[in-house]
Amino acid sequence: MLASEPPSSPPGGDAAPEESLAWYKSQYEQLETELAEFRVSSEELEKELERDLDAAEKRENALKEKAEGLVFEVDEWKRKYKESKTEANAAQNALEKEITTLRDTNRTLQHKLRDIEVANDDFERQARITDSSLEDMESKYNATIERAVMMEEEIKIGEQEREQLRIEAQRLREELSDLKIEAEILQDKFKKQEEQRHLSTISTDLSIPESPMFDNSTLSGASSPLVSTPPGTCDCSWEAEEIEVAFDGL
Repeated sequence: MLASEPPSSPPGGDAAPEESLAWYKSQYEQLETELAEFRVSSEELEKELERDLDAAEKRENALKEKAEGLVFEVDEWKRKYKESKTEANAAQNALEKEITTLRDTNRTLQHKLRDIEVANDDFERQARITDSSLEDMESKYNATIERAVMMEEEIKIGEQEREQLRIEAQRLREELSDLKIEAEILQDKFKKQEEQRHLSTISTDLSIPESPMFDNSTLSGASSPLVSTPPGTCDCSWEAEEIEVAFDGL
């Protein structure tokens, strides 16, 4: 059994040819086996390397495609950025112009508002003057009524004075007719001036003028007929009317 196993070391010079042949044959078979195993492992390694190479090439191609896509995307983003920047600049310029316009408009409206406030103060002052004049006229009217009552009591004193008072009443009736005509003219004139002032106020509110639409002289002129009406004329009108009523009662 020991003779069939090849020696582990080369036989010496005194060894038999069979032993040397067996040893070399075993070495050859061993080398052939190792070569076959090496070939198999080399083929497997080569296949594995080819697979790795294919995978690497695929990854490389994928990365190249991705890089190309990223380059295109970068270019696209650059283009979009430029467009956005251009649009933003245009929008900013437009907004700055609009802000400037709004500021100018606001400044103009502030000026108009101040003018309207001045005109409103003038209207209020004229209204106070008118109210004061109306109060004076009302006071005179009450005084006239009181005088008429006193005159009515004096009429009852006697028949002689009655005839004279009738003659005076006839004269007063004629004056009353004239005063009524004059009062109607003054009332019509006052109504027209009030309507004109009302229309002017509406026109001012609608147009919002650059400067006040009404002049102080115009406003004072509009109320002057009422203010400058002679007190004596108004007193005579009401006094004559009360006297006429009194005599009609007689």
